[in-house]
Amino acid sequence: MRNEPRGVTRWRRSAFLAVPACTAVAAMATAMVQGALAANLSLTSVPFTLSSKTVAAPQGIGAVMHTIDAGGPKGAAQVGIAKAGLDGICVHATQSVNLPVIGSLGTWSLNISSPAAQTPLTSDQLVAGAGLQANKLILDAQALKAATATLNASDATPNVIGAAADGDGIKATGIKDGAAGQFGLDATGGRTDISNLNADANGATIAGAITLPDLAIAIKHGNTGC
Repeated sequence: MRNEPRGVTRWRRSAFLAVPACTAVAAMATAMVQGALAANLSLTSVPFTLSSKTVAAPQGIGAVMHTIDAGGPKGAAQVGIAKAGLDGICVHATQSVNLPVIGSLGTWSLNISSPAAQTPLTSDQLVAGAGLQANKLILDAQALKAATATLNASDATPNVIGAAADGDGIKATGIKDGAAGQFGLDATGGRTDISNLNADANGATIAGAITLPDLAIAIKHGNTGC
């Protein structure tokens, strides 16, 4: 058996493994040049997780039941946030890569992240403009969890469970798919504070501008998160 010299890179194998990473980075670079990431981030029909340490929504949140097409019709909760301040975010998606002739290259991860502050930001700081800022954030979530969530309201503007899915409050969050007679949550009566948000989703859109401090885009082999 012939021994390869130490310190020599197997360029052919490295090139094969670099193909999916280079393709994904090129596509992301094109999107950034066209302004897609800066103005209208859209992920659809690709399962991914979205997590954030702290979320503050000064205008509250809304949610409706609806159907998504992700490998077949599925029920999902569409959650809308008109304006959100987030202390860090991680979007993590995986995909199996198969190339002609070469065959399977296994699972690869795409991570889009903006790290949380070293000193955790408070909800008041997020509302004032610190951290990541997003407008019209809409999630198509299979599951959404949080360590704690406070949905503030008042007698004049109460939160309503079972609100009309096409109501004005829900529409104000950016949700457009709510229909008359459908079930909705209208929690737009006051600020919503969420800690340790984790959502399993099949779609996300940000219709307005998004500010991402220290944006990082990484391609990793295997199912490896941010």
